[in-house]
Amino acid sequence: MMRFTLWVLLAVSGANAAALVELGRYDNRDQAAKSPRDVDSAIPQVTLTIEPTPQNDFALWHVHLQTDAESTYEQTWAMQSRTEHDGSASLIPYFQFKQIVTPSAAAFDAQSWLSLEACALRGEFGKTRIRAMSEGEPCAAAIMNVGARRALLPVGIERNGARLQLDFNLRGKRTRIELQRRE
Repeated sequence: MMRFTLWVLLAVSGANAAALVELGRYDNRDQAAKSPRDVDSAIPQVTLTIEPTPQNDFALWHVHLQTDAESTYEQTWAMQSRTEHDGSASLIPYFQFKQIVTPSAAAFDAQSWLSLEACALRGEFGKTRIRAMSEGEPCAAAIMNVGARRALLPVGIERNGARLQLDFNLRGKRTRIELQRRE
């Protein structure tokens, strides 16, 4: 069985992040339990914990991917919320090259992170609804230097009320993870 752990805070421009996604833990254990067991079709198990940084427009997304009992991968992304020139909102991912230890949200410094603006999640960011995605080709070209951990970068997000879904490019295909709030 695949296991996938993710900690996230959605800090969206002009909106209270805690109101968008309540602080706490989320997972997709129900979705993963119903998933086919073959390696090519299995849906990984995702756990989501929300963590803010001292900079109001940034949040850290700590991602842990476990494909089997012996294979795990980790990557932390800093996500910046920003208002674009046309008034729309976007969520811009940043990464640290050769990340050796899990970055601390309390010690976050945006100057030590590199922007992946080509992978920005753009779309609708409302108080009760979020629907955004990154553009495929520009993002694919921008993250080639990230290596295999680029599969851990969210390329889509949808929230409608209490339902939260994240999209990842796993095994070369877009995979939607359906999260539920857990205590």
